[in-house]
Amino acid sequence: MNFPDLLKNMLADDAAKRKLWKDGKGPPGPGGFLKVIHEHFLQFTLYNPPALLAAIVFTGSLFFPWWYAKVYEDYYTINAYAFILQHDLPPEGVSFVIETPIVAVVFLILMLAGYFFLVFWGSTMEGEKGKLFLFWGGLFMLLYTAGFYGALLFATHRIGQPVTGYSSIPYTVEVDIFMTFSKAYFIAISAGAVCMVSALVHGRFSINLH
Repeated sequence: MNFPDLLKNMLADDAAKRKLWKDGKGPPGPGGFLKVIHEHFLQFTLYNPPALLAAIVFTGSLFFPWWYAKVYEDYYTINAYAFILQHDLPPEGVSFVIETPIVAVVFLILMLAGYFFLVFWGSTMEGEKGKLFLFWGGLFMLLYTAGFYGALLFATHRIGQPVTGYSSIPYTVEVDIFMTFSKAYFIAISAGAVCMVSALVHGRFSINLH
């Protein structure tokens, strides 16, 4: 099975398969893919509003730092977003941070967009297949937040600092640092957990949108 056919089989709900599949095969070519998408939205229904709301909240958290550090009596700041690190450190302080390559930023944004798509598609898909989309979407969100923590742990350990709390770096003077996770990080974790748990009530609070 080639990739386009695999993608069509993955995205097709039961209604689309009953209507479009013949002899166990879906409609061929790019046109077939568009038919699957069209059939999905033809009887558009939201089977899991809590999951979709959680995915929107998770996506909203990406516009806020998940972790930040205040340096030298709050004179400088380091903000770690889910996909990029931003700071206003002077040139001599750049050696203490790991800059995010543009290629990595694009890749991470695509990953995060993929998580939202999984939950969106799952919340609008009936049955067990929709539950699986929601479960994996939520799990990937949680794994991403865990990976974020791991990346911070690596970066702070590299300069001998903790991930959170007060610390200092000896330079020409003692530079005080306060590091902590933001509310947005814990909101993102909660949203991922809601996506996973909502699979248990999938289809119980359906909203007909067609």
